[in-house]
Amino acid sequence: MFAVRQWKFVLFASFLLILWAAVPARADSGAMAKVRTVINKAMDIQTNPQLQGAAHRKQRGALIRKLISKNFLSAEMAKESLQEYWGRLLPGQRARYTKLLTAIFISSYTRQVVDFLKREKVRYPGETPDGSFTKVKTVIMRTNEHIPVDYIMQQSGGQWMIRDVLIDGVGIVETYKSSFSTFLRTHTFNDLIKRMAIQQEANSGL
Repeated sequence: MFAVRQWKFVLFASFLLILWAAVPARADSGAMAKVRTVINKAMDIQTNPQLQGAAHRKQRGALIRKLISKNFLSAEMAKESLQEYWGRLLPGQRARYTKLLTAIFISSYTRQVVDFLKREKVRYPGETPDGSFTKVKTVIMRTNEHIPVDYIMQQSGGQWMIRDVLIDGVGIVETYKSSFSTFLRTHTFNDLIKRMAIQQEANSGL
């Protein structure tokens, strides 16, 4: 189940996404400034001369993991990824699911950042309101292709946080939602939790 659209998550790697050197642009709003801040911090970690090579991979991973944990609304992503199933769950089930999904997401995303992040130019076309959120648009500028990457930003606790990333129109949350919805048509919620626990255990090492 979780191998479905695995290539999308490699693209998600795409903290390749926002994590590159940025093309100079006009003054940022709070949402866009937050995206740029995450970029700069991630680039500092990935390009730090003292953290290069296989010997420092886990150290870089720990720093990237912390960066992701602080800047993504994992709990909101978990709730949205179950869509209509969320309302049927007991508080304990919601807590268990949220904990597992957060761990799986952070582990997977951290691995992709550590493995695939490189220096590229990113263009910032701007940002637009998206319901109660703000969508920050970016484009990864490569020699032979331009990859649109959008960040769905939400205010939480007085600061902008990332609640989803869309690459070429396909989002992290939507990918989880589609996969879990398909699984739950023929399995129970407890089956899903068991599968997620197995995957989390497999992902526990960077």
